[in-house]
Amino acid sequence: MRPILPCALLVAALTSAACRTTKLVSLEQLSVLSPDRAWVTDSDRSVVLVDEPKVVGDTLVGYIGRHRTKLPHAGLKQVRVSVSAPARTALLAVGSGAAFVGFLVMVGGNGHTEVLTVTAGAPGDCDKHPEQPGCNGY
Repeated sequence: MRPILPCALLVAALTSAACRTTKLVSLEQLSVLSPDRAWVTDSDRSVVLVDEPKVVGDTLVGYIGRHRTKLPHAGLKQVRVSVSAPARTALLAVGSGAAFVGFLVMVGGNGHTEVLTVTAGAPGDCDKHPEQPGCNGY
């Protein structure tokens, strides 16, 4: 039963890293969040990925590819960032744990064992019917 806890912790750690969502933010929120990247939609509806976004005054500064770029606030339609989703993470962890416990119950059974006692028939019955219970060591 000891390997169950490390397995459950490993599953929880892996699933918690995966639960993220994108959020629409303003430039003020962007400066507070300090994300690694942001998806910026320009006024012409093109979307660019900006790495290391920083807000300087009313301008978004960051890297698009290898080039440092300045994007004025007036030309930005929306800014999205990836943030953690703790409610989804908790729901996924609880669901995974319940599925794991259900699997263990299904595989482990109810724990009851039955003992089958076979009495041999009259002498010579195994010679005539070797497939009967109690014959040939069965």
